[in-house]
Amino acid sequence: MNYLVLARKWRPQRFSEVVGQEVIVKTLSAALTSGRIAHAFLLTGSRGVGKTTVARLLAKALSCEKGMSPDPCGVCSVCQDIAAGSSIDVIEIDGASNTGVDDIRELRENVRYQPARARFKVFIIDEVHMLSSSAFNALLKTLEEPPAHVKFIFATTEAHKIPITILSRCQRYDFKRMAVSTIVSHLKSILEKESLQMDDAGLMLMAENADGGMRDALSLLDQVLSFSGTSASLQDVTEILGLMDQQAILKASNAILEAKPREALAVIETASSAGFDLRQLANGVATEFRHLCISKAAGSIQNLADLTKERVDQIDETARLHDAFDLQRLFKMALEGIHEMGLSERPKMQLELAFVRMAGRPQLSQLSEVQEAIARLEKLGQVLPQPTQKAKKSSWQDFVKHLGQKMPMVAHHLEHARLLANGKMEFDQKLHFTRIQEACQESEFRQLFQEAFDQLPSAVLSESIHVARETQAKRDQESLEEQARNHPTVQRALSIFGGEIKAVKKDA
Repeated sequence: MNYLVLARKWRPQRFSEVVGQEVIVKTLSAALTSGRIAHAFLLTGSRGVGKTTVARLLAKALSCEKGMSPDPCGVCSVCQDIAAGSSIDVIEIDGASNTGVDDIRELRENVRYQPARARFKVFIIDEVHMLSSSAFNALLKTLEEPPAHVKFIFATTEAHKIPITILSRCQRYDFKRMAVSTIVSHLKSILEKESLQMDDAGLMLMAENADGGMRDALSLLDQVLSFSGTSASLQDVTEILGLMDQQAILKASNAILEAKPREALAVIETASSAGFDLRQLANGVATEFRHLCISKAAGSIQNLADLTKERVDQIDETARLHDAFDLQRLFKMALEGIHEMGLSERPKMQLELAFVRMAGRPQLSQLSEVQEAIARLEKLGQVLPQPTQKAKKSSWQDFVKHLGQKMPMVAHHLEHARLLANGKMEFDQKLHFTRIQEACQESEFRQLFQEAFDQLPSAVLSESIHVARETQAKRDQESLEEQARNHPTVQRALSIFGGEIKAVKKDA
């Protein structure tokens, strides 16, 4: 006998067996009871949350030989054919492989024919968002005014890709991700029916990694049981599925919180040696700090994350012991580490660097300690004498050195200056003089200079150098004019055209 995977073996056959979608089940059941049935339904949600299952149950409820009911009999030939997927009146179409307009034209041809045995002809189109624009356009008219014997049920994981003209013609039902506790409870019930056993911690780990999808959780359970037989432990789950144990993530997080980089790095080494994907560890640590931040900000993480009561109490207690800003810092650093891991060719080294930074972060002082220190300084300031004018004065070298920390480029030019007795700065080179003249107009430099020397800054160019340069320039110009007058070409031009020399300029 061929083995049937758990997800198919325990697929719900009645609305009452559907797990985690109570609101949708209640709404559809009420519609079936009252007879107010739409001609088109859109079931949307993430993978593995029951969209296709509910679509088949709805088709069964509409077509049961014992009458339209939210609780079909399940034993009539129509119900059995639909459950087996062999009903000629319930047509399932894969939108991913039937995307063209020709496929929709064929569907439109089939719509005209009456159902062979069932009450309605039901078309279930899975992943309907994969249809092309022309296919959607071809479906519009039929969807707007379908024959009375036809019902459409669309299922998709990406409703935003469906044209608004299609959405407006359907009743939409949004399937939610399932809570971890709901998944664990359902897995336990299946294990009990199968006479199998598994640790609660292992079930919890699988449920957390199913990302809200029951089908994913059942697939993980199938994989574990295929290896372990009739019972499985947490260790079996971690080894077979390659999933990080929550305790390892907590150990790394606590080591970082307590500023113990050695212990945090040891968790990375252990996980790497065991063959785990280190991104699981990085994501787990980031999630833990996310929980702590939320708990600190809201007072408790209860109802703000899908966690068990034990985990809620544990997180709330840890959050109370740490500073809010410190937790936010660690959360941000963890996210940055994940981003850098994705860009690095050596993700292990990048994660190690992130853990070292996080565990070695500068520790924050308590607010009470800061307030006490301020009070001590204020008290000390009351008894100390005010500094004298002489004490306030700074030496020129000290001022230039101090300025180098604030305005390094200005300090570089000041190294070529002398401070005169009248407090002015004297320069021999015009380049440095010009730059300091500009600096004298800047408020920051003026304030620093005034604090050091009790006066506003001003700069002068050395007079002797200035006069010498002007004299040399005059001599150079006279020599240039003399050379021009005595040049044969210039003399010949003057003799031919007449005139006089007004100015002489040297070529650049």
